Amino acid sequence: MFFWRKTEEEKLAERGDKNAILTLIEKGKKDKAIEILERFKENPELRGLLFRLYMEEGKYYYAYQLIEHYDPELATAKEKALIYERVGELEKSATEYAKLGDWESLKRAGLLLYEAKKPERALELLNRSLKLAPALKRQEVEEVIRRIQEELGLIQRESFLEKLKKGLKKTKEAVEFGILFAGRKIDEELFEELEEKLIKADVGAKVSLQMVEELRKEAIRRNLKTSDQLAGLLKGLLLSQISKCEGTLKEPHEGITLYLFLGVNGSGKTTTIGKLAYRFVKEGKRVLLVAGDTFRSAAIEQLEVWAQRSGADIFKKHEGADPASVVYEALQKATSEGYQVVLVDTAGRLHTKEPLIRELRKIRDVIKRFLPQEPTETLLVLDATIGQNSIQQAKVFKEAVEVSGLILTKLDGSAKGGAIVPICRELGIPVKLIGVGEGIEDLQPFVADAFIEELIS
Repeated sequence: MFFWRKTEEEKLAERGDKNAILTLIEKGKKDKAIEILERFKENPELRGLLFRLYMEEGKYYYAYQLIEHYDPELATAKEKALIYERVGELEKSATEYAKLGDWESLKRAGLLLYEAKKPERALELLNRSLKLAPALKRQEVEEVIRRIQEELGLIQRESFLEKLKKGLKKTKEAVEFGILFAGRKIDEELFEELEEKLIKADVGAKVSLQMVEELRKEAIRRNLKTSDQLAGLLKGLLLSQISKCEGTLKEPHEGITLYLFLGVNGSGKTTTIGKLAYRFVKEGKRVLLVAGDTFRSAAIEQLEVWAQRSGADIFKKHEGADPASVVYEALQKATSEGYQVVLVDTAGRLHTKEPLIRELRKIRDVIKRFLPQEPTETLLVLDATIGQNSIQQAKVFKEAVEVSGLILTKLDGSAKGGAIVPICRELGIPVKLIGVGEGIEDLQPFVADAFIEELIS
């Protein structure tokens, strides 16, 4: 029979010898060290060592008990902020974050106070954060401030039409349809100018010529005299081109709902994922973002930022990992942990066309094996600022997988809003969403008649 014998070192540790306890920790016996140290909480020196171990091991509730019942000076303000946040003492956590005084800590303090139903105090700290935030981060803070102000009734929520108007501003300023239709005489010069403006809006030369010719014939047939009488006819022609492309995003269903995102790097794909994640989180869904673009570490980092902003969780692996295996492991996690919505980012390297197509098909096959009815949507994200050039991009992705919908981003940064016409004609894929601003809530449904009305007005 063998008996377990304690080493001399363990015997010394159990008598409270600090050096012996440190040796145990160095050997990886942290649980044993914690068990021993918990008998010496009255010893200030050993209590400090115990606190450090609690923090290293993520035992925040136990660390909380030490600072509350023994010595609050054990922890720094930053450590207290984290501990109080983890144990649900939100107002105490906010107080400690506010002491730190940098923009991120003030923002976190504001968010915690908002969560604790203290919106007025939250606004005060968020406004302080906004003053200190670097230029690239100001928008994050402004979004939270605007949301709280809307809830308090201090400002009105922007309507869909207001967002659309803002999104199409550059196109409208570039082509000025409103001026063209402001009571001018109908003549050949007017038709030539209209054709030029349609081409400038990236409607396409062929379509523009066809529409102008049809308007010319209708003007003669109806004996129209002034240009404002043509506006309604043009709206009807444009609407006939894009109404069949109006689509509605399929909503989450029971079980796991998966959205697969395609698009070239720089199209706004990751940003779109983050905005959609925010919407689903706001609706009370458990959301998991999957970093399937493993080709670039920057893509993984960007998705992490959006996970934080939206309140979603993220599954990621190292740069260069096999994307299909990342998706598979993410779906295992989603199934075992009860996630309701999964948003999968993918790579978009068109200069390696064939490997990209194989990679996307492999991801699709993994999803089908794991969840036969998924993905609910396969969404191709196109950058509005490149207009009709996005059509060729779309054709490459359509070779790889069946695309169920388009998302047209960066409309607010483009004067090519009319490109939606050739995109609809060439691709025949429903446009599900449009990006009309940089804000987290600026991803809007595509409503064809509202779009044309705003474009021409």
